[in-house]
Amino acid sequence: MGIPFDRAWRDGRSGMPAVLNFELTRRCNLRCLMCPQLRHVTAISPELGWYDAAQDLPLDAWVRVLDQAVAFKPRLYITGGEPLLYPAFDALVIEAKRRHLFVEVQTNGTRLAKVADLLVECGVNVVTVSLDGPPAVHDEIRGVAGAFERLREGVEAIHEASRRRGKLRPLLRGTCMITRRNLAVLDDCVATIASLGFDCARCEHPIIDTPENTARHNAMFTPEFAAAQGLPMVAPSVMEGEYYQNELAAEDLPLLREKLRQAREKAGDLPLVVLPELSDTAMHAYYFDMNFPFAQTCNALWKVCKIASDGSVLPCLHLIMGNVTQQSLADIWNGRPMVNFRRLVSRGLFPGCARCCRRSFSVDQRQMAVSGRTSPEHR
Repeated sequence: MGIPFDRAWRDGRSGMPAVLNFELTRRCNLRCLMCPQLRHVTAISPELGWYDAAQDLPLDAWVRVLDQAVAFKPRLYITGGEPLLYPAFDALVIEAKRRHLFVEVQTNGTRLAKVADLLVECGVNVVTVSLDGPPAVHDEIRGVAGAFERLREGVEAIHEASRRRGKLRPLLRGTCMITRRNLAVLDDCVATIASLGFDCARCEHPIIDTPENTARHNAMFTPEFAAAQGLPMVAPSVMEGEYYQNELAAEDLPLLREKLRQAREKAGDLPLVVLPELSDTAMHAYYFDMNFPFAQTCNALWKVCKIASDGSVLPCLHLIMGNVTQQSLADIWNGRPMVNFRRLVSRGLFPGCARCCRRSFSVDQRQMAVSGRTSPEHR
């Protein structure tokens, strides 16, 4: 609620974050086709310490951050990689719930059965499980045979643990990333989520980029530019291999719209949201027009603090605002680099922000008029 005030009156400073994102490890046991992390390369620069499992923070470092967070009670979002691969995952969840934090865990579900009792007993609030279609489609997209079956076993284990203890938590959310590989079965994916007893479902348009847009961004957001703005950065700002290229064609969009309509029908009483919600014009632009005048608004820098597995605070674009092993969370959150970046983003977004899931995808009607894009028939 305070973000509009902070943006208007605090000149780059902000109240403490509403969401604390713990990225426990970049390790993962799957190789998803649309993963925006470096999963499909042979060598990773040592500058990207968060990809080095040897640099994953020990439990006590995360607990020190939790102790700082108690004062402002953020929503704790635990993710990865696959967070359940973190050796001290169980202990971290226990420590977070001891501090009465709202906890959400994002997982691929393959190790969920091992921690089902813990998640229910501790009162974890939400478990979000990625599910990309019926079994064969899911396994193809996730790159590992049997991934769906282990997910199913994990979800059933959560249900069973909840029944034994007479508890309603955690809420189970099934989330599906829209790709060309599952487009034809998108409605069946939602039906599968419903059949497994999830409490709600979400279909997400993928976070995409193009080589041309990436080159344009990196030509603008150079190391020299970042240094001049007082922003520590690991170059390049957007790295090859850390984005997913759209595989849909324009002729696929009528099917996508129809499948989303059918998905809503098959969801029945299951709450279903599509992120972002896009009109016909905006959907075409989302996939095929990186210069489309979506609103130049991102509130994430005032709302979400993302801490990488090595302790680096990484809002986006390879910018490192500090490290929680060396500074307090408060000092990083309103430190000079973060303030500088908020001031910069307040003036407008960058090409690398084009399809970030944290920005606004409302349409800037004034810019539409300036650019001559004035009707739903614009293609």
